[in-house]
Amino acid sequence: MLVLSLPAQTIAMPDLTLEQRALAGDRAAWEQLVAQHSHRVVVALLARGLRIDRAREFAQAAWARLFERQQAGELSRLELPGLAITTAHRLALDDARRPSHTDELDPELPDPLPSAEARLVSAQELRSAQTALSQCPPRAQQIFRAAYAREERPHGELANEFGISVQRVRQTLTEVRARLRAAIEGDAHV
Repeated sequence: MLVLSLPAQTIAMPDLTLEQRALAGDRAAWEQLVAQHSHRVVVALLARGLRIDRAREFAQAAWARLFERQQAGELSRLELPGLAITTAHRLALDDARRPSHTDELDPELPDPLPSAEARLVSAQELRSAQTALSQCPPRAQQIFRAAYAREERPHGELANEFGISVQRVRQTLTEVRARLRAAIEGDAHV
């Protein structure tokens, strides 16, 4: 579970959306938004080829960055999960550009886009990934969701649960991740 160190502040604003309450500094609203959207941020990073541990790390860093920006008065809107996905992707790209982490992310990825365009692209990427996942065979969808639902589960555990070999679990996950990457990158050759 993702944990942010936020000051204890809950603001009574019943007529505002979660995003509006979070922008006003409501800690409970931030926690709800993180809980609601974190999985999508991690899945978007997985689709870009990051390992699960790195995807979670960048997702958490993105939420912390967004909270810091809100506290500094730099955010006027929260369009989620797109803004969180874009922020996490930028953090991952920045980290990948460091010489010691060149194997973490595909070096062919484009540089980050301007923020408004990036938010739109992130939302489109998420929809593309969700569509691609829904087009996978039902069994592959089940295995992928079971593998990444909360914590990454060992392949052996998944193999036992689904009654298949560990190699088949690995192959299925590789195929699904490839489809997600292809959908996000706009490659029709899946």
